[in-house]
Amino acid sequence: MSSVTTIKEAQTLVKSFAERNNWKDVPNVDKFDHLHEELIEMSQHLRYKNEAERIQFVQEHKEIFQDGIGDLFFALCRLANQLGVDIEDAFNLVAKDILEKYNHKNPENNMVK
Repeated sequence: MSSVTTIKEAQTLVKSFAERNNWKDVPNVDKFDHLHEELIEMSQHLRYKNEAERIQFVQEHKEIFQDGIGDLFFALCRLANQLGVDIEDAFNLVAKDILEKYNHKNPENNMVK
């Protein structure tokens, strides 16, 4: 497998993988549950730790979070396909809104044009 370099490539790869495995890309509550499970699993490693302990744990166990983020992104691409949402367009839509909303807190940060 070649490396994916764009969000759109990732979504396309996941879609073709699902098609090869005869998985239906129709809206499915299971995908929401899968995303929730992955988030809970990662958060449990950091729960009840102070900031220094969280930083240390992440540094010492980065593979846990790399695997979890990878699983989340793959599942998010599946969900986007099931819902007929272009994940790149969705990201760009909310990124612009979020950056504009919080840009006023740091006047030197003029990332949004």
